[in-house]
Amino acid sequence: MHSIRGGIMPTRAGCGRALALVSAAALGLLVSSPGIASADDGQPQANPEERAAAMVRPAVMYLGGQGYGGVRLPNGQILSQFGQGTNMPFIATWGCTAFVVNPDGWVATAGHCVDPESAKALILKRAAAEYISQYPDAPESRDPATALDWLRKNARVVGDSPDRGPEVGLTLLYGSGTTVTGKVPASVVDFRPLSKGDVALLKVEKHNLPSSELATDADVSIGTSVLAVGFPESTQNITGPSLDPTNKSGKVSKKSTMGSIPEYEIDAAVTEGMSGGPTVELNGKVIGVNSFAPVGEPQAFNFIAPADSLAAIMTSKGVKPTLGPADVFYRKGLTHYYAGRYTEAIDDFDQTLAMSPDYPGLLDLKTSAVNLRQRYGDVSAFSGARLLWYVAGGVALVLAAGAGLTFLALKNHWTLLFVPAPAAEGAESGEHVGAHELSLAEPHFCSNCGSEHHPAEKFCPNCGNHIDASESAMGAHLAP
Repeated sequence: MHSIRGGIMPTRAGCGRALALVSAAALGLLVSSPGIASADDGQPQANPEERAAAMVRPAVMYLGGQGYGGVRLPNGQILSQFGQGTNMPFIATWGCTAFVVNPDGWVATAGHCVDPESAKALILKRAAAEYISQYPDAPESRDPATALDWLRKNARVVGDSPDRGPEVGLTLLYGSGTTVTGKVPASVVDFRPLSKGDVALLKVEKHNLPSSELATDADVSIGTSVLAVGFPESTQNITGPSLDPTNKSGKVSKKSTMGSIPEYEIDAAVTEGMSGGPTVELNGKVIGVNSFAPVGEPQAFNFIAPADSLAAIMTSKGVKPTLGPADVFYRKGLTHYYAGRYTEAIDDFDQTLAMSPDYPGLLDLKTSAVNLRQRYGDVSAFSGARLLWYVAGGVALVLAAGAGLTFLALKNHWTLLFVPAPAAEGAESGEHVGAHELSLAEPHFCSNCGSEHHPAEKFCPNCGNHIDASESAMGAHLAP
């Protein structure tokens, strides 16, 4: 029995020391790990809005519209832009925003940006001044608003032939800053007017265009943070023309309907010229198309057409919204860029440019990556949040190893406890093994008074007599 008890205590002490060492090692990993509590050595940190803007920016295009037509009055005369005796049609121009939804030349915008009725309204607005000039005594000529209202009700805009409406042409421009890298005519494949969804699908003869991803209605909820992207006319008037779009931040205020047509209400400031541009959530996916603002509303209060409405038109034409191969490398490069891994980002950007040499804004971004790498170097894989995961994994492994050691130690402890003690020297081993097995399994009684006692006790706790170990296990009550 002494040999067994002597084996138990060192095992427990060993377990304690092992656990202490494991805990100390885990604590040491956490305390000594560099970079967890600090930023990545001063490298600039991008916010979610900046990332989202960078993801959708290459797909955004400027849409220029032009419409022309003559104005036929009720008396059959054609109102001309340069007065009586000329046949010069009235010309109207406007600007909107568009974005690529499939790299094979499929582009989305707002329905009212391509609707001939929009061109007609602009032409009549221009014609009102000429009508007043030619018919100053007419009762409807007392002011431009009255003249315009009269023309809307009584005149008709005609195109190249009397049975045609206004002729409309669309041009898409893309590039960076004031540099135009692409200018392509666009044709209207299908559209929904403002009252029926306000979305349009265009086609250009161009491939490998930077594209975007569409979200679904299930991805959108009240309070979703968004960016409304486009080319506001007011900004262009102040800063001059630029192919770098503006990004207005806000949130989804409400999911509503206009009649039976779904709309999202947002509080991002969408102004004239941004119509047709994408509104994206912070993961870069397009949730809707910039549509309209209530007339006379002083606060940021705008509506966008849900991306589901656009997706429905695309499906009807057999077009799938998707990113292209160049976009995959570009977005991978963005991930590396914002993680401070500039060398990897530059490699990804080079792959993108090899597939799409005109990728908008990418040369500037690559230059930025080169400059940041020169200034800060690449962030190590063992830093910041990444390091925290490595450390957490290391601590888990250390604790698992400690648990394994503890289990093995306890297993050895119980194995020792139930292994029979070796036979005493000079005795017959068979008898002693049996006696030791009995001493562990049976109760012990004093051979003098018969009281039960612990196997390790030397004196009976009842009568006080010395216990003879060789007789104790049989006990007085077992004697024949």
